Amino acid sequence: MEQRGINIGSERLFIAIRLPEQLRAALGQRCRRLASELEFSKWVHAEDYHITLQFLGDTAPEKIPPLIDALKVATVGVTPFQLSVQQWGTFGPSSSPRVLWCGITGDLLPLHNLQQAVTSATLPLGFTGEERKYSPHITLARKYKGERPYSSEGLHALQSTGIAEDGDIEDVPWTVDSMVIFVTRMNKSPMYEVVEKISFF
Repeated sequence: MEQRGINIGSERLFIAIRLPEQLRAALGQRCRRLASELEFSKWVHAEDYHITLQFLGDTAPEKIPPLIDALKVATVGVTPFQLSVQQWGTFGPSSSPRVLWCGITGDLLPLHNLQQAVTSATLPLGFTGEERKYSPHITLARKYKGERPYSSEGLHALQSTGIAEDGDIEDVPWTVDSMVIFVTRMNKSPMYEVVEKISFF
């Protein structure tokens, strides 16, 4: 059983789908180009790109083995499915958004079913899911700080330049064949470390 990153004291955990290495690199390259034009306080490290399934929060080490066992049981019968990145958008005020994100398309029903299976499996262990509707996405940057108001039109123009220079990464499918439990390492970059990888068969 792989349990890297488990220390004495609680661990800040969440369950996620990790993007494949090639897509992380391509998306990271696109974001580095955008970062020179879009003033966000923090751009997410490419190694940290993911789709959250459930945030667990501070978790005692002794809860981690039964958590892993519960998730393995919950994913019995889950088969690989395909996703791709698509439109980009923001959360928060349109002129000063708090989050820049990349949307997800593809086999969304299996993704939503997986998220529900995860939250159902963790509930008996004392973890509760969010009440708001599940909205899968990839967080790319946080807290816009530009002097000029943020412009979605400007983002689309910059993206078009990126497609011309770096290639099109939107609508290119990848196969989701696993999920991971991440632990957060504050003040490190990248800041997410894999505690356990759970594969689908």
